[in-house]
Amino acid sequence: MISLNPTPSNQPLEPGTNLIAHLTASPRPAIIHYAQDGRTELSGRVATNWATKMTHLLDSYGIETPDQVLVDLPITWRSLALTLGVAWTTTACTTDPNEAAAILTDQPEHHLSAAAELFVTHRDDIDAALINVDDEVLSHADQALLPVPDIIGSAQTTQQSSEHVETHPSGVVIRAGEQRLDAATWWAIIDAWRRTQPVVLVEDFDDAQLTRIITTERLG
Repeated sequence: MISLNPTPSNQPLEPGTNLIAHLTASPRPAIIHYAQDGRTELSGRVATNWATKMTHLLDSYGIETPDQVLVDLPITWRSLALTLGVAWTTTACTTDPNEAAAILTDQPEHHLSAAAELFVTHRDDIDAALINVDDEVLSHADQALLPVPDIIGSAQTTQQSSEHVETHPSGVVIRAGEQRLDAATWWAIIDAWRRTQPVVLVEDFDDAQLTRIITTERLG
């Protein structure tokens, strides 16, 4: 059962607590993405709006329980928001394309042999037979209709995050670069959000630049 009771701000949310409501009400940014072309910041409310739209998009194609979804994405602000939408549905995640009813990816050419619906993002050139997420998601409402499952509990894993994930006292820094979103990284993201901390994505910056970013964002 999802708890709607407030949790003290200095305590992380426990599994079973409504992470969507927590993110929406949080005074801190949910995602901060540093790229060579600038800085993008998403509040918790904006991130959950994107996630809500993604739940509607999946539903419009009939993706629902007991379907499974495979997520194969780079680490960007949009990937995190869309993946939160996948986690919000009652579908299960899988790493086997043969088990997936839907695949959310920026590399559809890697999954053309799968029977799954291909939801494609982060691409300008998308075959008309595939689902253009970045275009279609914008047409969906950001009004939540689905109940919130145990996003925190479902994300928990014993897998160790790779060295591109850095945990700081007041947030998580992920050296995005050429990295892909995996279960351990997703848990580091969810763990930051349940602690009311931002997730800071950093692309190709050197150590000195990264240090300045950590200072600027007051990550400690």
